[in-house]
Amino acid sequence: MILIGNYYSAEAFAALAQDHGLLRDEFTILGYLSDYGEMTANVICAMSGRPKNSISRGVIKLTANKLITARPSEEDRRYMVLDVTDEGRALYMQAMKLFREREEEIFGFLSRRDLAKLDDLLMKILAHWHAR
Repeated sequence: MILIGNYYSAEAFAALAQDHGLLRDEFTILGYLSDYGEMTANVICAMSGRPKNSISRGVIKLTANKLITARPSEEDRRYMVLDVTDEGRALYMQAMKLFREREEEIFGFLSRRDLAKLDDLLMKILAHWHAR
């Protein structure tokens, strides 16, 4: 599974870095904010399993590049609430095209039934992982 994951993502992440200067953790931040809405860096770390220092560096860069915004949390001023800007969301959507193309290359030969089974198994693994 790790080999498939690396094969799936390595080429797309290399293209993101070359074309947009966007690293994996920065893409992760844009993705969570685009897909789930505003949240803190700690929540992104918990959801993604990425280290705090990696996410923190990504937040600094994305904020400086105006791809995300950061404002103090109303509940706890020690935390910053992050949100994606329109420019950040557009970049994320553009980047997702690379991953969709890669997905088609790797899994395009599978039938709908096989894809549904694979998706069910992956969701089962993910649910088990988060329940532990």
